[in-house]
Amino acid sequence: MFGKVLEYFRLICSLPHGSDNTSLISDMLCDFAASRHLRYIKDSLGNVIIFKNGTDGYETSPAVILQGHIDMVCVKDEGVEIDFKKDGLSLSEDEDYIWANGTSLGGDDGIAVAYMLAILDSDSVPHPPLECVFTVDEETGMYGAEALDMSVLSGKMLINLDSEDEGTMLVSCAGGIRLDALFGFDKAESEKPAIKISLSGLTGGHSGTEIDKKRPNAVFALLGALKALDGISLCECNGGSADNAIPTDCQAVIAADNPTEAKEKIIAYFEFFKEQYPDEKAATVTVEETVSEASFSEKDTKAFLSCMGEVPDGVVSMSADIKNLVQTSLNLGVIRTDENGIAIGHALRSSVRAEKEALQEKVASIYQKYGANVTLHGDYPEWEFRKDSRLQKVIAAEYKKQSGKDMNVTAIHAGLECGLFCKKRPGLDCVSLGPDIFDIHTSLEKLSKKSAERVFTLLLSVLEELN
Repeated sequence: MFGKVLEYFRLICSLPHGSDNTSLISDMLCDFAASRHLRYIKDSLGNVIIFKNGTDGYETSPAVILQGHIDMVCVKDEGVEIDFKKDGLSLSEDEDYIWANGTSLGGDDGIAVAYMLAILDSDSVPHPPLECVFTVDEETGMYGAEALDMSVLSGKMLINLDSEDEGTMLVSCAGGIRLDALFGFDKAESEKPAIKISLSGLTGGHSGTEIDKKRPNAVFALLGALKALDGISLCECNGGSADNAIPTDCQAVIAADNPTEAKEKIIAYFEFFKEQYPDEKAATVTVEETVSEASFSEKDTKAFLSCMGEVPDGVVSMSADIKNLVQTSLNLGVIRTDENGIAIGHALRSSVRAEKEALQEKVASIYQKYGANVTLHGDYPEWEFRKDSRLQKVIAAEYKKQSGKDMNVTAIHAGLECGLFCKKRPGLDCVSLGPDIFDIHTSLEKLSKKSAERVFTLLLSVLEELN
């Protein structure tokens, strides 16, 4: 039966489904349900809920909610030709793994969608009544979960399938918010020679689960190099792909009084950078002359670089209760230059609401001090641990039976939709599971097929036990 899971996963990968571009997946889910005479609901955002009655002997059992999101973070290597708005992914696989060629895979959270479709499509899996919830735009702020009408659901137990570590059951998560800053600088024509600096090939990663790995942020790395220069005016700076992904690349164009000296300093800066980050073996830096173009003033450039030198990034505090768990962090994930100026996007996270609010106030005040406009959006709550959980007990017991090991029950420094669901339905018994997926939100992402099969087997045994 796991073959069906892989079949559906490949189908999902063949359809474009980046955040804010999930209509084809939503339509596919509705067609799937209609063709199997399953009741379904699709809301105005594209969230889809598919209902299935309990199998023989489970008809009157309490309903169980299965849930995952249908959008993915779209990241690609430099030079890879793909239009994420229109194109599916190019997949490769071997006996052990599935990956996408030069792009992120979207295993987060395509595997959840594939699990649910395989179960809904089966006539042989014993299970209680199921309410399968497919949400949109989780990666950009959990907007689908925030808007979801839970009054149509009867289930009081929810299994979220949006984790990436087999053998770990998540029972709590951080809350978060997006912070955007806009420097509304004006440009003027420049007669100075221009040079282009390109940094690429950094490891990057998920801004929650990998924020403590001390991986360099490409945007801050490049801005650090520019801050060491004199007599420059910034023409443009662009980097990163999503505010919840650690940037792997950044490019800048500057107009310089002395381009030869600037080039030498930049090269020297990144030679030192590579010594500081010996694991970043794939990092490459190029500095080349380019066509002179309009630039921000030298004064505005200095103000911008000074501001960015004050903005924190990475881990802010660690949990005092759970060993090695990040408590509060932030990630600068995107920088863009257009006719409106320089726009920057951050993801802030914390399992302590007061710390999250203090951090957003601190970062906002730094930007505002330098004249930037700040907006906050995508606020989502932390998910608190529940002690009296039947789901936790059943899953832990089934995992022990299957593997002979104790399940790791823990929290995660990343946002999960569970926090929103539990806020909407107090008392909801909720956990999060998933197979091993490595390097999510990067072009190195890969899904372990064997792990995915074991977790699917665990999920089936848990559903059978919930009678």
